[in-house]
Amino acid sequence: MYKLMKRIQGILLDKYGIQFRKTDVRRSENIVFDINRNYGSEQKRILICYLDYGRTMYALRHNFGHTNYQELCQIIRVLIEMDFRIDVCGCSNSQAVNELPRDYYDYIFGLGEVFWKAAQYNPKAFLLLYMTENPYYVSRQREDERLQYFYERTGKKLEFSRTGKFYNEADEEKADAIICLGEEKYYNKLQKPVMRVFPSAFKNQAFKNIFENRKKTNFLVFGVKGFVHKGNDILIEVFQKHTEWTLYMCGANIGKECAQLGYKLPANIIDCGYIDAMSQQFCDIAGSCMFVLLPSCSEGMSTGLMTCMRHGLIPITMHGTGMDMLEEYCLFFENYYIALVEQKLTEVTAMSDEECMAMSNKIYEYANNEFTIEKYTENIRSALKKCLS
Repeated sequence: MYKLMKRIQGILLDKYGIQFRKTDVRRSENIVFDINRNYGSEQKRILICYLDYGRTMYALRHNFGHTNYQELCQIIRVLIEMDFRIDVCGCSNSQAVNELPRDYYDYIFGLGEVFWKAAQYNPKAFLLLYMTENPYYVSRQREDERLQYFYERTGKKLEFSRTGKFYNEADEEKADAIICLGEEKYYNKLQKPVMRVFPSAFKNQAFKNIFENRKKTNFLVFGVKGFVHKGNDILIEVFQKHTEWTLYMCGANIGKECAQLGYKLPANIIDCGYIDAMSQQFCDIAGSCMFVLLPSCSEGMSTGLMTCMRHGLIPITMHGTGMDMLEEYCLFFENYYIALVEQKLTEVTAMSDEECMAMSNKIYEYANNEFTIEKYTENIRSALKKCLS
């Protein structure tokens, strides 16, 4: 039977292009239909094109993943409160396109390939675009600058790593309304509702914001995906020059990324690998560092940075990465050029212990009030009600 099934699958693939995938819930994606369906009344229908429901539930059951997993659950919860009939589909699940109903949805929420295909199939639907990153025109210009800067220094040409993956040119202009996690100023010219919501961040309850082990010369990077986009290449070159400083880099495949870019990490740059924010290892690393660095060219709002703020680290980032309105709680690089990044880090290592402790405590208190899942739920509820009313 197994050989027969494999033969049938081979024929279907060769003749019709139909491909069968593994059914492991960690890898497969399926549309989930009719959450909160009420057979006793008419309901407005909404499609969520964001994260895959099965993968999200698997991740939450096994206590790993990103904060957006729990945020998807809260979005669904709010839409149930609003009595919507809800379908959920992964935003990149191209195989789901053929299952999408036509002329069916009243509202479509989310982003990505499936979002826009669903919009074609449902031309009367209200399109609520969920912008977790900056718009395409901002990201493309800024990532292009970083790639050019890398080329000038190394002679190596790289492709875009983040831009265009989930958002395309003028997506924001085609939507009816926008909920954004980043800077609102990038949507000022649009004549449509734009609502700003902070994402949530993790907090390790075992962590204590004490200073006996923290050093002003210890810095942390938490999340490296999109290596040059995030400015990690720049940090490596700065720390190669300053062996008196230590940089802890937390993220998957750091060694592989560095090898591909031609970097050999010096002894003062520690490749920590993937670190779970809920682990004791994270508490130990975060508790030894005073600053968290994110010289990224473009972000909606980095949940890695926000997670570190919930553990009292002082963020140093770029303007335009979702933190501009939080300048009371952030420090900023003037520019991404190596000399200016080096200059800023030299300045912060000269801060007094009292200054660092006061700022850390202020950030710790603010972040643990504002970057919680409860606050996200409150704000996404307000945004959804205003946009979908």
